[in-house]
Amino acid sequence: MSREECAPALPPLKPRPEYVQQSEEKDVEPFSVRRIRSSAACTECRRRRIKCNGYTPCEQCTLNNRECVINLLHDKRKKIYLRELEQELQYHRTFFHQLYQVICECDDADVNQLVSLIRDGGTKEDIKNTIEGYLQHDIQRPICGESSGKDE
Repeated sequence: MSREECAPALPPLKPRPEYVQQSEEKDVEPFSVRRIRSSAACTECRRRRIKCNGYTPCEQCTLNNRECVINLLHDKRKKIYLRELEQELQYHRTFFHQLYQVICECDDADVNQLVSLIRDGGTKEDIKNTIEGYLQHDIQRPICGESSGKDE
């Protein structure tokens, strides 16, 4: 005899009636259906270091009556973050190039004055304005390492 012939016929499996009733009556909220991975958390969730579901307003801010604001600059997967980072890098590159020019072109007294401003905790804006002022005074002189354009 084969195995199928001697096995008793079993009825198909059915879910328990109370389970079917509970699942039909359950009110499904959009937050609990599927979690969306947000690429940047809102400022409140970021500050509190809790999960943010990416909706605006998010679930946590809605529950706690908080203002839900998403800062796009924190989203490191988006192009806006890369553009902002590129602009910041270009700013620092220009700043350090100008600082190098001042150190090469200016006399020791001016360089020492600039170093003292930096060491005394001058603001970035003060330091930048001082550097640009030195470069304006020395505009007639060639930049360090460049020729003046005249044949020597």
